[in-house]
Amino acid sequence: MLTKIKYLFLLVVKLTKKIKIFICCTEQSGENISYNLCKKIRKYNYQIDGVGGNLSKNYFTNKYYDISIFKSLGLVEILFSIPKYLKIINNLTKKILKNDYDLVICIDSPDFNYQLAKKLKKKGFKKSIIQIVAPTVWAWRKGRAKKFAKYYDEIFTLFSFEKNYFEIEGLKTTFIGHPISSIKSINYYNNQEKNLIAFLPGSRENEINKLFPYYEYIYNYLLKSNQNRFSIFIPTLPHLINKITNLTKNWKIKTIVSDNIIQNEKLYEKVFASVTCSGTASLEISKRLIPQIVLYKLNKLTYFIFSFLIKIRFANIINIINNKMIIEEVVNRNLNKRNLIISFNKLINDQKFRDTQIFNIKKNLEKFESSSDPYEICAKRIREIISKAT
Repeated sequence: MLTKIKYLFLLVVKLTKKIKIFICCTEQSGENISYNLCKKIRKYNYQIDGVGGNLSKNYFTNKYYDISIFKSLGLVEILFSIPKYLKIINNLTKKILKNDYDLVICIDSPDFNYQLAKKLKKKGFKKSIIQIVAPTVWAWRKGRAKKFAKYYDEIFTLFSFEKNYFEIEGLKTTFIGHPISSIKSINYYNNQEKNLIAFLPGSRENEINKLFPYYEYIYNYLLKSNQNRFSIFIPTLPHLINKITNLTKNWKIKTIVSDNIIQNEKLYEKVFASVTCSGTASLEISKRLIPQIVLYKLNKLTYFIFSFLIKIRFANIINIINNKMIIEEVVNRNLNKRNLIISFNKLINDQKFRDTQIFNIKKNLEKFESSSDPYEICAKRIREIISKAT
């Protein structure tokens, strides 16, 4: 009789226990995933805590750090930030162990999140730790696949070809597809009716600081070349809008600076061409079928070190996969006023240049998209992991 009562008591405890999930997201590209994932799993009435930005915080019961404090970019900048990040990892480890979360979800930021997962497992954390967005082991540091397999229980990949790199090391892998799957493509062929040039200068403040002088070169070119049909559109984030507004306050060309997601989607439909900071933004512009050029600049010392470590020729993911220049890049040592204006001039004045780029992009988009909503795939798999664990 006592055994039955004990069993019923444990069953009631299990059924009434609040499931707790910890999410660690330190980058804006990851924040978009975190936000959309939280929207999907809220129906399960989980308690969600962790690290995130302005969007995902609406679903957090406890937010421990904001993504705005993770500002490092490039190897040299990261080296100077190591003491700060180690302190954060120690604090997060203590909170996760104390609160005994049922699942830890790490999103993007593979180097930071790997150290967190490693510390948690070494401190005796027994529950599952998953990583959403795989490190680019196919581009450099292939050894990370084996390291991830040691401390993670599962990895969700954005690209189908990544699966083999991790499963060969024994790490369970789920292909979810890239978040661009949810972005609606825009009719490219009425582009002569479009009157906006989009500037996407990055999602971090130090990216803005490095790249904005180059955007000013393009602004001055538009001003001096009397391109009256064009206005400028700069979609940005809440923590950057004041900075960008201040940087453009004296511009004589009409400039729209917006952090309103709904408004931005409507404005994208009027974009003729984009000058895009390399990264997730470039892939999103590709999905919208907007012609673009890509620019990027690493710290000189970082670039020098990376030149020995990375053996790929390109910065843009579509170019990397095809091993040829589909989207024109003006990056690092090649990024100067002359080269940038030459590329931009082609972008806005050469119809064949634009048509060829969009034709090739259309052929590549299927490599990034899954047959179902990536966030639905995520939510379903997370539900399965938690059900098995509890």
